[in-house]
Amino acid sequence: MPLAIAYVEQLPLFLSEVCQAILDNDADVVAIVQFGSSIYAPFSALDVDIFVVTKKRKDYGVYLDATVDVPFPIDVIPLEADGKINRELASAIKGASRLLYGDAEIVERIVKNMPVPTYDEARELLLNADEDMQSAPNEPTSWRQESRYRTAFNTLFDAARLAAMSFLNTEETRWGQLRGQLPSPYDVRFRQIIDTLHVEYFYLHHIPMVDVIAEYQNWRDIVSQFINDLERACSPTF
Repeated sequence: MPLAIAYVEQLPLFLSEVCQAILDNDADVVAIVQFGSSIYAPFSALDVDIFVVTKKRKDYGVYLDATVDVPFPIDVIPLEADGKINRELASAIKGASRLLYGDAEIVERIVKNMPVPTYDEARELLLNADEDMQSAPNEPTSWRQESRYRTAFNTLFDAARLAAMSFLNTEETRWGQLRGQLPSPYDVRFRQIIDTLHVEYFYLHHIPMVDVIAEYQNWRDIVSQFINDLERACSPTF
């Protein structure tokens, strides 16, 4: 279930207490970052994601214990300062995050080395979305079916995001900045993809289930065309 309104309103206080508990138990922490859906869609978020950078990682229970008194789910991801993270996590942090404690430059250094994606990688995500769409009707419960459908639509959004990054030749993943750098009409098209696939369908659960297959195919075509148009636009022969 999404976070209760009261929890969202008191989130800064709760997170302040979590940060203090983490610092009390790990004196080597250099940065604590909130990221993900609790930043850009707090009333639709299912949990709160916390990224902890420390000079020396402690037993995972140390970080879990810091969340024990919080009345909603918190996922804590600890990493040593010289460690590396995968593209998905780096993308999530760069896409929407807030520094709660410590050194922003350390966090930036950790996430900045994500390689620029390619158009082919964007198209691979279309295939991943197809797999979720095809698997959805076979799920045993309506909740799991809807979850699969939502993931399929959101993966289409991810494909468009990777294509925008490739077009701009950037590792930057913040959707607002990506859209702001895209020339017209791609900026408008990308905004429509974000608003519908990522916000309305994935986080707000407003999927048109009556004709979900046709809706998916329509958006798949839109995103596929978006990828193709961006690739042609930056081609030397364009």
